[in-house]
Amino acid sequence: MMRAEVRDRIRKGVEDDSPRRPRTLSKSNPALVLHVDMDAFFAAIEERDNPSLKGKPVVVGGPKGSRGVVTTANYVAREYGVHAGMSIAEVERRCPDAIHVSTKGGKYSWVSVQLMAILRRYSPVVEPYSIDEAFLDATGCSHLFGGPEAYANQIKQAIHSELNLTASVGIGPSRIVAKMASGLEKPDGLTYVKPEDVGRIFGPMTVRTIPGVGPSTEISLNKLNIYTIDDLAQAPMSMLQKFMGKHGRDLAETIKGKSGAEIIAMEERAEDKSMGHEHTFHVDVTDLDMLLSRLLYLSEKATRRMRKAGYVGRVVTLKLRTHDFRTYDHQRKLDEWTDDPLKVYELAHELLNDLWRPGDKPIRLIGVSVSGLVRPDEHHGVQHNLFTAATHERRTRLLHAVDQMKDQYGEKVLGMAASLESLRKGW
Repeated sequence: MMRAEVRDRIRKGVEDDSPRRPRTLSKSNPALVLHVDMDAFFAAIEERDNPSLKGKPVVVGGPKGSRGVVTTANYVAREYGVHAGMSIAEVERRCPDAIHVSTKGGKYSWVSVQLMAILRRYSPVVEPYSIDEAFLDATGCSHLFGGPEAYANQIKQAIHSELNLTASVGIGPSRIVAKMASGLEKPDGLTYVKPEDVGRIFGPMTVRTIPGVGPSTEISLNKLNIYTIDDLAQAPMSMLQKFMGKHGRDLAETIKGKSGAEIIAMEERAEDKSMGHEHTFHVDVTDLDMLLSRLLYLSEKATRRMRKAGYVGRVVTLKLRTHDFRTYDHQRKLDEWTDDPLKVYELAHELLNDLWRPGDKPIRLIGVSVSGLVRPDEHHGVQHNLFTAATHERRTRLLHAVDQMKDQYGEKVLGMAASLESLRKGW
């Protein structure tokens, strides 16, 4: 179903409803969730900071002529069919006049920190979902601002006035519904989907449009003759429970707008997560120093994300893709949990030696990630003695000081010499 048809359904629902009064929520009423999703976040920041870009197609990602991919594109570029994940080569075919801007991770991270600070003023429970989106528990909050839509509008206005950026907001009885709603009126949209309207608005859509439903879940549902959200809502709960277990039951309940259930995939447990980065080289690489320099930089970026999210990790995974598009990965466990980039890099270096040596196939892509993530106070790591504890404390203070500098001035302002060499040479 096209978004225009969905919008017509929403408008029709508004026309059919009697005039709405500000709603006071209580424990007896369904939960209320907001999904705040920034509009073309990276590209919008570039336009904000460089007004000459406005009205022109802007692509954030790899430079022209590179083999990178699009991180995001502004709405002008999207009119040419440009989208996240598209190769730069395809962008040049579709939109040769596009302006390419390299990603500035620290700059975007700093704006994200400011965004989350704004959101926490409006709800005691804010769950960041990515760098540019978050869920808010609005149960018991929205009536303080005049109702759900007035509440969402105040959040949007605060984001615009303080960050000079726009956001689209979806309101619904669950995170899944709220997230689907936020995508209906982009950019700068606001969509409120009540529990009783979920089926009317989303019913004809395929189950694959539900956040968290991937190919395997879609196949499982199709085997039960469930193809649309309407099919899912009408499916017997006993059948879903029998063939898909708790996941099937929760999936149906949350899409019906019931407040007590969420899709398990949306519950991002620390132990299931990994944080990492990868890089596609402009030309195939056979030089070990070049690979190690980029590997150190990626280790710095991965552990920086971990510190920002409050995690330490223990399992390091190295990913390689050779010139013939064969992909290899190798992982190993550290002796202790850490967020230290040097410890991650040292193990990643060992993994690289296991997978590749000079003279082997040229490398097209390299990546490093850390998994087995936990909060520092949730594990029993190696106990430090008087001397190692002091060294660890100094190292921690240094890393956090570097993070603060990068948040404010960008990734290139400070870092290890070898990794900055990778950036300087544009590897």
